[in-house]
Amino acid sequence: MKRMTNTASHSLALLKIFLASLVFLALVFVAIVAFPEPAFQYRRVYQHYQIWSDRPIPRQVEQVLDDVTRRRRTSVLYDPHTPVKIFFCNAPWRMWLYGMHFSTRFGGVADVWLTRHIVIRESDIAANRIVPPGSAPLADARQRPLSYFIAHEITHADESRRFGRTMLLRYPDWLLEGYADYVGKGGDFDIDANRRLFLAGAPALDRRKSGLYRGYHLKVAYLLDKKGWTLEQLFDHPPEEKELDAWLRAW
Repeated sequence: MKRMTNTASHSLALLKIFLASLVFLALVFVAIVAFPEPAFQYRRVYQHYQIWSDRPIPRQVEQVLDDVTRRRRTSVLYDPHTPVKIFFCNAPWRMWLYGMHFSTRFGGVADVWLTRHIVIRESDIAANRIVPPGSAPLADARQRPLSYFIAHEITHADESRRFGRTMLLRYPDWLLEGYADYVGKGGDFDIDANRRLFLAGAPALDRRKSGLYRGYHLKVAYLLDKKGWTLEQLFDHPPEEKELDAWLRAW
């Protein structure tokens, strides 16, 4: 009986050590992603934008950020006095780690839970474009330069500031991504042409088929620009997506 008790106590001690190790590793990970600056050698400040990169930052970044500001001014959430931290992760391991998706298959991400930092994948800043993952060309490249991706992700951070850090749990994907696409494209969106594509069942309007947010953008643009809703109304009472699809078909 005593031997069994000793074995149980030893197992419990090992379990405690294992759990403590997991907690320690989790805290280390949080610290690394919350304070990524030491991992980035290059830094530049322009207006309220603070840029870090693992490669030299060309002067053309100022032109890119001017275009980011132009796009963001279409949003009622835009605040030129709130500092924005942007991290360019050209090395895949940095994108994998600091993007917190444990993947490199995306253009950018905003940490809406903790820091509201913006992480952008490998980019050709001077040409105002991201380097797409894989060998396929970037879809909708003309409408989605580097400045689009930055403005899109900053809009998610702005949504988090206005509607709370738990917004991903409380609001539908079509609303959060649709509004970020709405702002990111800075008015470069033909709502009537995209509605015709929607009615025709075009893959470009289906997020699951295309990977694009054009269908979500159409829904947000319809409510804001055609129905005259305010952003507050939209977030206070977002309609069900099926209901919204029916409105678009009947409009």
